Amino acid sequence: MNLASVLIRKILKDSDGDTWGAFHRHYLPKEYHKVHDLIEKHSTLYGTLPTFEDLKLSIRDARLREKLYAIEVSEEVDIACSQLLEYLKNEYAQSESMNLIEKFLETSVAMSTAEEIVEAIQDIVLELEDKIDLIPEEENMQKISLFEPEEMLERSVPLGLNSEYDLETTFGPGDLILIGGKRGHGKSVTCANIVERSFSKGDSTIYFTIEMNSRSILQRVCSIATGVPSTAIMHKNLSISEWERVATWWSSRFEEGEKDYQEYLRHRNFEELHASLNIKPLRETQIDVVHDASLSLSKIRTELDKKVKILQPKIVVVDYINQVERHGRAAKIGQYDWSEQIEVSKALKQMAQNYGVIMVSPYQIDASGEARFAKGILDAPDAAFTLDTHSKEDGIIEFKCTKMRNGGEVGFISKIDWATLKIGPDNGYVPGETEPTGEEVQEL
Repeated sequence: MNLASVLIRKILKDSDGDTWGAFHRHYLPKEYHKVHDLIEKHSTLYGTLPTFEDLKLSIRDARLREKLYAIEVSEEVDIACSQLLEYLKNEYAQSESMNLIEKFLETSVAMSTAEEIVEAIQDIVLELEDKIDLIPEEENMQKISLFEPEEMLERSVPLGLNSEYDLETTFGPGDLILIGGKRGHGKSVTCANIVERSFSKGDSTIYFTIEMNSRSILQRVCSIATGVPSTAIMHKNLSISEWERVATWWSSRFEEGEKDYQEYLRHRNFEELHASLNIKPLRETQIDVVHDASLSLSKIRTELDKKVKILQPKIVVVDYINQVERHGRAAKIGQYDWSEQIEVSKALKQMAQNYGVIMVSPYQIDASGEARFAKGILDAPDAAFTLDTHSKEDGIIEFKCTKMRNGGEVGFISKIDWATLKIGPDNGYVPGETEPTGEEVQEL
């Protein structure tokens, strides 16, 4: 059975516009491309699929007319067009994957490191996904449910940055949230707070970082969790009670860490505590930090493939979107090109859906508050906020909502302790504005 001929014949005979709308030209062998173009041209001009008679009247080329006749007399099958399209997609995926793998094998000799080989293999996966529509069952109109499954609702979580805002707004698996801010205005601090809140509630998180190393991220999260100033942790300049709080938090990351903490209270040597802990396994709930100065989409995907099933994180942070490369390369090609950044944003949204996580990523804004380099990166996310820290003396950080796919664009202001980097959960107020009374809060 010639699958391409059978499918085109059935689509035209049944006038199945839905299947034709999901049909891509490159699924077909090259000898069918001109036939596809004729059908698409007629469909665009007249708004309906053509009949075979319509096509015959528009063809002048003898070979093309013969090809159309062969399609018209091809085998008739009792299989739905949508199912035939799935078969054709599978056939194309097999053929295209073999072509890409052959190219990889031809060039892999020049690759010097394991990381480059893994990047190249992941690029093959990304390229295939770009070319093939993969519609999950939950999007099938025959099987879709009106309500979210209970397990999906249970995985919805608030940002954890403002208690009042959290009562009204939560985010669920598949959501992409972008946090915009100028350099040094709290983007990474916000991410660290989101991670700490999730971890404190018993959920693992994965944090991809480009500019800051893993230790720096953990120091920030520790400061937020313990209330110990971040500079004190960085310089190991802590009081006795602060050492205890830090040691408690650090020990809590490891299996049976409480026993080692009790020993610490005897010897008061943090390095000795660390040495006794790092031979033990981490607990199931983890803050997993991945530091890569040349972070690419394929690297993110590789890590998520390895870790999501094990850690089952609700939140994944990618810090930050403007510096993620679409493809891993020795030289950063087009990293700040607007089209590349739009594709990165779309890819992060797709990963959030594929892995069933909430994806959070900061992005840079310019002096006017617009996204630097590429405004189009805001097309893919479900929510976007921009940060205004006012002056640090004010002790507040304002989250202005610039996009909310489901709901109104409502922002919030939280208190921030710049010493410990902790945001919220209490409301903050702009200096000069009085704190609302109970009646005013009810009206709001």
